[in-house]
Amino acid sequence: MTDAALDGLIGAEEALIEALDTGTIDAVEAAMARFGAAVGRLRPFPGEAPDPALAAQAARALALTDQVRARIRFLADRNQQRIDLLAAAANRFDITPATYSRR
Repeated sequence: MTDAALDGLIGAEEALIEALDTGTIDAVEAAMARFGAAVGRLRPFPGEAPDPALAAQAARALALTDQVRARIRFLADRNQQRIDLLAAAANRFDITPATYSRR
């Protein structure tokens, strides 16, 4: 793993976070493509321990990955709530259960 690969991953993650926050599908798709390419350029650390700067950079990339994961889960949950509300408004309880009620 190199500094350039981690820099690319961090940049791609930051772009993905920004795209998710804007909610524009074209921006999200472009950021996902960039993110996928950045992940593809990663290689494992060689047998010896990585230098501390590289390890710190990898830790930052992992922290950004957690932020991306949290945003995606939030957006997915929000969409499921909207689907449930639309189904309830259409009296279509057979196609989707209420998300936050007891069964």
